[in-house]
Amino acid sequence: MNIKIIGDGEPLLLIHGWGMSGRIWEIIEDDLSKYYKLYIVDLPGMGKSEEIEDYSLTNLVDQLYINLPMKISIMGWSLGGIIALKYYEKYPKNVTRLFLVASTPCFINKKNWSLGVEESLLNKFNDQLVDSWSKTLNQFFMLQLIDSNNRKELMKGLHEAFISKAPPKIKSLKSALEILKKTDLTKTISNIKVPTVLIAGDCDRLTPKEASIYMQSKIKNSRLRIFKSAGHIPFLSHPKDFIKEVLLSFNYKQ
Repeated sequence: MNIKIIGDGEPLLLIHGWGMSGRIWEIIEDDLSKYYKLYIVDLPGMGKSEEIEDYSLTNLVDQLYINLPMKISIMGWSLGGIIALKYYEKYPKNVTRLFLVASTPCFINKKNWSLGVEESLLNKFNDQLVDSWSKTLNQFFMLQLIDSNNRKELMKGLHEAFISKAPPKIKSLKSALEILKKTDLTKTISNIKVPTVLIAGDCDRLTPKEASIYMQSKIKNSRLRIFKSAGHIPFLSHPKDFIKEVLLSFNYKQ
């Protein structure tokens, strides 16, 4: 996997969400790199990373593990949050802190879990990918930004970065969707013992804030921040507030 390393200080891994790449963090990486050594990953088949045959969640975690320092904090957004949780589940002694951004332990609603989205939504994306992957990604971007005040500007940037210049591979998009559909890490939440920051958008349509509220109630050493008027990508819509929240966790000041 392609991993961009910038900055000095305590290591911090940034894991992006579905259909994106490490470029999604560009708006905040310069500020964060003043305090941390950032490891910004492109998941397989996205950004500059090649596709892989075994696109299981366990293998993704293992591939990250062999390319990272023994001790590292992890920031995972959306799908990246699920990967961060799985990394902690498998390598708990190697994780210093967790930042779960607009994330959830279980993306799909099912028996005993109603804080996700209906499986039909992901099935629709999966079916449409073959016919028109660019249209499907645009619809996904729109859903993430539907309540953002600067939606048009953000949409333009996302289209240019992730469709026009560096489109993801369809096979990898479908494999990542399968991870979102099948993964249930609700039992992992109560076992987390490292400091954890949960950041959610008040208007998120993909990972409702209630999922973050639930996780905060189960993780003993955790803090929750819900950004008002934010959707699924709070670090794009509220970058300054987001950075302050992260620095607060390390007792840094801007």
